[in-house]
Amino acid sequence: MSTAPSATGASALRTIAVIVAFAISLIAPTGVAAPGTRIPISAGLATGIAADMFPVTVSLGNGKLFLSEPVALFLDEERVGLQVRVQAYDHRPTQGVAISETGRAIVSGVPGYDSSQRQILLRAPKIEKLEFERSSATTQRFLNEIDSAWRAQVTDPLRADIPPHPYLLPFRNNIQDLAYDGSNIIITLSY
Repeated sequence: MSTAPSATGASALRTIAVIVAFAISLIAPTGVAAPGTRIPISAGLATGIAADMFPVTVSLGNGKLFLSEPVALFLDEERVGLQVRVQAYDHRPTQGVAISETGRAIVSGVPGYDSSQRQILLRAPKIEKLEFERSSATTQRFLNEIDSAWRAQVTDPLRADIPPHPYLLPFRNNIQDLAYDGSNIIITLSY
């Protein structure tokens, strides 16, 4: 039995890493902003917006990961993270397989912005924590598949286009910078 992640699973895992950058950098104001306006985003606001992007299902080898309950975390003076509930399952009825394991994961990185490409960056992305409630050969297989997919698909910096989120549409072309000050993510707009 192969434990290598499927191409779809690896790509989906890369998407989950990108979601970290998106979920913690989306903002809710819809009014007009003056040049150089700085908009702070708290962890609470980022968590609320991230909730709209979940649940997410990731294919891995024979199994799947179901990710839900996102919580944005400001981990230290540089890194931001996203904690999610993980349900790993392998359901192949024709082979008599029905396995489900649950746990928690935290993915983190240093947020940034490339204004020339209009892309959100997540520098030094990493899995801070990935633990299942039980330890077994099945959970170890899932951990190995996730680790392999992460190493194969996640780049540094991780780059992502600004998503077509309804809150971003009014000013998505006017984002000048994205920074993190240790207590808020700061979006700087210019018009």
